[in-house]
Order: sequence, then structure tokens, then C-alpha cells
Amino acid sequence: MAKLSNEQRKFLERATLQYSDHLGEAAGVLEARGIDLEHARSNALGVVRNALPGHEHLEGRLAIPYLTDSGPVNMNFRCLRDHDCKMIEGHQKYMMQKGLKSNLYNVQSLAHADEWIGLTEGEIDCLTLTQIGVPAVAIGGAKKWVPYWTNVFEDFSRIYLFSDGDKAGQEFYDRVSDHVPNVIRVKMDPGEDVNSMYLSRGEDYLLGRIKK
Repeated sequence: MAKLSNEQRKFLERATLQYSDHLGEAAGVLEARGIDLEHARSNALGVVRNALPGHEHLEGRLAIPYLTDSGPVNMNFRCLRDHDCKMIEGHQKYMMQKGLKSNLYNVQSLAHADEWIGLTEGEIDCLTLTQIGVPAVAIGGAKKWVPYWTNVFEDFSRIYLFSDGDKAGQEFYDRVSDHVPNVIRVKMDPGEDVNSMYLSRGEDYLLGRIKK
């Protein structure tokens, strides 16, 4: 894994601190997704305001930093506007920090988990699981699996892979299970993801899919 330069690290630290001051602007969107504002705040989420150099095109987006014990190592940005992102040409729902390699999201859970851990396709799904007490990490997109991450999961007897109920979810499971043993797929209903199932079925449904 390529290490961050001091300049990159300081930039991410500054961005995380500055954007977190504006998290309240995303309160309505987070509430609609069932994400408690304090849970989001404890994970240093924010909203891009007074964008730092290079982030001008991200103004108004939800900032999701990838935190580690030594500070943020990456950041993803989610559109907060009330529209179907797929219907807008050239528009992306998520945009990662440019110039950085892929990272696992919420790596702190790796140290706190016991024999098993959850794995999701995206940060919002991961936040949903950790909010209900499920240790989990995420990959910022179904196609972003990096083979050397296999080593991260070797000490867990079970890896619950929470996948979307679509073709991409199947591909995500296939890709990860090719590299990681002891993967148990927790498939969401067709067209659904962890967060939408949480909203429609509640936390007991998700917890019930885990054999502890």
C-alpha cells in the first residue's frame, strides 16, 4: 500500500476538520437514511463548504473520511441533492479523493471485532451496521476489491458479506469469495441494500442474519 505524503496527510486532516463543522447541513438526509447525527459526527462526517483547493467541484457534498488511529487516509464524497444521480449526464453519486489508492473504510472495527466481522459495499451501509452494534468495514464500490486485503481478514472465522440484491452485489460476492475464505453472503432483497433494508425491516432483521 502506497503511503501518504506529509502534504496529503495534512490536507486530509484539514479537510476532515473543516467539513465536519458543517455536518448539520446533512442532518435531514442522514435522518432519512436512519443515520443518527451523533453517530455520523463520531465518524467525522461533514459537508464540503469553503472547499479546499481541488475540492471546488465537491461543494455541498457529504464528506466521508476514512479514519485510522493515525488520522484520515482517504475521503469519499456523496451527492446530497434531491435527484437521481444516474439520470444526470456526467454526474456521479460518489466521488473519491483524487490521487489516492483504495482503502478499507472503518478499519478501527478490525481491532474491536472478535471472531467475525461484516463487510459492505459502501460507507453508508457500514455506518448503518456499526450504528446497531455490528463491527464492519466497507469498500467504496463493488469493483474496488484489492487482493492483498485478504490478509486483513485471515484471523476471522466468519466474514459476513452484506451485498446488494442485484448483479453488482453478486459480482462483489464472487470477487471477494475468490480471495477470502469463510465468507458468508448476506444477500439483501432485489433492488435493496443494507440501509434500505434497515429502513424497511429494522435492525432486528439485519441482526437476525448474523449467526453469532
